[in-house]
Amino acid sequence: MTGDLTRGGSVRAIGVQTILKGRLHLRLANVGHMPDTKRQKLTNHTLKESKVIVQEDGSGAFLGGSLNAGIRQSGQGLASLQQKRSYRASHMTEKDRELASALFSRQDKAVQESNRESDAVKQRKLARMKALRQLDNASNGTSKSVLLKKEERIQRNRDLRTIELYRDRTKKENILNMLQSVITTEHTVHPSFGHAEFFEFVLKNPYNVDHTISIQIEDTELSVITEPREWRHFKQLFETYTPMEENMFNTQDKKGDIPGIQIFLRPKEKVNVPFKYQSFQANHSVNPQGPDEDIKPQFKIQTPYDEKKVDLTLKSKVLKVHFKTQDDKSIAVLSLQVEPQPHVLDQTFRFHHPEHSFLKKSIRLPPFQNLPGVPVSGPGLEKLYVKCSDDNVICSTRNVSPGEPQDVFLKVACGSSPEIKKFFVLIYSTPYLSRPLQTWQFYIHSLQRVDVNSVEGQTSRFSLILRGTQASRLVQAFSSHPLEMQIAPVEPLMLLANSVHEIHVGVRPMAVGSKFMYVNVVDNEYHQLIRSWLVCVSCRQPIITKAFELQLPIGGGKGSNKRITYKNPYPQKKVFNIRCNRDDLLQFRETRIELGGGETCTLGLRFSPSHQGGSTEILIFINDEFDKNEETFCVRAIYS
Repeated sequence: MTGDLTRGGSVRAIGVQTILKGRLHLRLANVGHMPDTKRQKLTNHTLKESKVIVQEDGSGAFLGGSLNAGIRQSGQGLASLQQKRSYRASHMTEKDRELASALFSRQDKAVQESNRESDAVKQRKLARMKALRQLDNASNGTSKSVLLKKEERIQRNRDLRTIELYRDRTKKENILNMLQSVITTEHTVHPSFGHAEFFEFVLKNPYNVDHTISIQIEDTELSVITEPREWRHFKQLFETYTPMEENMFNTQDKKGDIPGIQIFLRPKEKVNVPFKYQSFQANHSVNPQGPDEDIKPQFKIQTPYDEKKVDLTLKSKVLKVHFKTQDDKSIAVLSLQVEPQPHVLDQTFRFHHPEHSFLKKSIRLPPFQNLPGVPVSGPGLEKLYVKCSDDNVICSTRNVSPGEPQDVFLKVACGSSPEIKKFFVLIYSTPYLSRPLQTWQFYIHSLQRVDVNSVEGQTSRFSLILRGTQASRLVQAFSSHPLEMQIAPVEPLMLLANSVHEIHVGVRPMAVGSKFMYVNVVDNEYHQLIRSWLVCVSCRQPIITKAFELQLPIGGGKGSNKRITYKNPYPQKKVFNIRCNRDDLLQFRETRIELGGGETCTLGLRFSPSHQGGSTEILIFINDEFDKNEETFCVRAIYS
């Protein structure tokens, strides 16, 4: 494979056509209304996102006040602390769903019990009791109101006891959350697939004694940069000019220590802790092949709940980083809001390979001279670094001399037919995998393999079994090489449900060697791929029975005419088909002849004119009516 990596869509396989496709990622924003020039408001507009997070900059989460309503929303700063904080009293059942379900569970239970009593006898008795109570209430109205107030008071006291028990159970948790929100700092990153996001957190020891702080992270995609060279690389890449200290992290876990990376802090000391967030999780699901929206049926059965496919790799999440002392007390908490962004694809590769085998590919890339970070007149990169989104795919590169082309090696295990495997490969120029130079997408189609051994110029026939699906379809078979492989039937056929059909295939290769061809069965109505086969053709040269050498002149607008004789070796009448492997140089006066037993005829040959000197070999195939090779003539045409 060859191509230029510095230009999008340029890496291409030899002999394979490249199709350019893309997606437009559009971001919308609410502009609002025209600003009022009479009012002046002091705001801090940051043109560039800060990579240094300081806990004292107002990024804490707690604003004071209510335990439930005092959590600051993400993105507010110190200006929000100066605003008036007032909270309107509201029902606890409106704020807490768990409490509301506990209070109303008793009423639901009573309603369910009343619904079960649907017997006619019980309903009649209840009606009689209701009539008697109405007579009693008419005689004594005061007794009814007293009973109702007493029942209401009992129910209210019961609800108050439930609320009290619930508050006692959740009070400790709410207070701990409130105290932890005081030391919590919020930060938001917008990473893309394969891109590393770097930031530093200013950690301060609030005590007057020395402490060994342990950094505990709950997600593997977020890590602490402990190597000084990698830290220096990211500081230069993100233009973060802050002091750094080497060998300040202890990554060796000892027995009895708190797990995590440890750092020693003196009293009231501040240090910058470097973090790196990088995700290689990608969506490996393949969209099912089906009809487009404009060719779907006009009617659609509406379902009460339509399940929508959501890309979980673009789902937002919150990560927590705890900074704890030796006695497991938190001195700071970093709340990282991750908002993933869609990534851009530079190349898409699609390979077809036999099932239950290994696909091994080597993609050659040109020398890198004009990539970001490489001097214009420099020698280029000596090595590339690759990373695959699928751990089951082996990809690697090798060290080469400056100026030499680079090779990317892939080894993929193919599954059962018709499985499609999808994965991504990212190419980096540094060992720290900070910014990918190229993002490649691969589709590996596992197909059923059919091996065919044939002779050049002779037709080899075989059959394929096509099984029907659960519904009847109008399908049609197609060949990837219609000049060398023909399929019968050619016209569309009705594939009945759960039926079996036979597809006849004839292969006549015109070149010696191995070649891959494909047979695809497609639904004509929905343009959906029903079945595919991978035909592996191994062609050998036929036995040459006669050889001729002809002298042909150079030029001449009309070409040259020659004749050769052929005799029917059979005693009975035979029909012969005549063709050659170079239709651009040689044409026949008759491509189909009928000879009697032992009869001889003359074959008229017409050679196309040539304006250049040289020699070439042309094979003439004489086949029977079943396209089996009878004889092969080799004509050596010398243009002089």
